[in-house]
Amino acid sequence: MSEVLYHISYVSTARDSLKYEDIKSILETAHARNKAHDITGVLVYCNKHFFQIIEGEKESIQELYDSISVDSRHDNIVKLQENEISKRHFESWSMAFKSYNKELKHLDNFNNEQFYSYVKSRIDEENNVSLRILADFFDLNG
Repeated sequence: MSEVLYHISYVSTARDSLKYEDIKSILETAHARNKAHDITGVLVYCNKHFFQIIEGEKESIQELYDSISVDSRHDNIVKLQENEISKRHFESWSMAFKSYNKELKHLDNFNNEQFYSYVKSRIDEENNVSLRILADFFDLNG
């Protein structure tokens, strides 16, 4: 029986007390946990707002989202999309990260142009609301 791929996307607002060290810790934890649980995805941070897409085996994704939902470093969490997917869109990243805040730029782990082209090409392949939101985010902030 093959693995059922699943994804969840959401937006949230960072707490006022969130610091550089907190973002760095989020990324370090995400890389380790996601790699151990075969989860891939992307996290975008801009002006106190997070947008994230996580993908992998359904149970792992739901458990991760439950954990994210109670994380005190953010609030106003709104799930945008949750469903089965036919394939991973971020298979090369245990957690791709992009920030539009200058002080976090060096934490980015992908080239803007390559990543933007990659996301745009995937939108054409599949009607995926999360990818459309991600592409729109890049259009507005990139």
